[in-house]
Amino acid sequence: MIVMVALDDHQGLCFNHRRQSRDRVLRDYMLDLAGDSGIWLNAYSASMFTEDTHTLHIAEDFLDQAGPGEYALVEDKAVRPYAGKIEKLIVFRWNRSYPADMYFDLTPDDGWQLQSSRDFAGSSHDKITEEVYSR
Repeated sequence: MIVMVALDDHQGLCFNHRRQSRDRVLRDYMLDLAGDSGIWLNAYSASMFTEDTHTLHIAEDFLDQAGPGEYALVEDKAVRPYAGKIEKLIVFRWNRSYPADMYFDLTPDDGWQLQSSRDFAGSSHDKITEEVYSR
């Protein structure tokens, strides 16, 4: 499984059960990355996609259902219990500090190696940093 996650400067995922931010360019990019195989996600995350969503696989147990090589978007779930299933981790950094009460529970110290990093402009963020990690 390839996990995609968007984080603030302090590994924050969400605040008061709501995403910290969202960006149209980033959503389009994630759909392009996943291609025809689509993205596994829960109903909460699916609600932000207003674009053509025929490639979204919506299930509350999406982390259980996503298989090898399939993309999963995580906004409000712990992934540490699924660490053994994760082949690649794609982190999109907002490059801002937002209020957070839920934090991403994996770090590079968990055996992840940075493979690539690049910046791009989003629709609501001047700079979003994409970091790709593998074991």
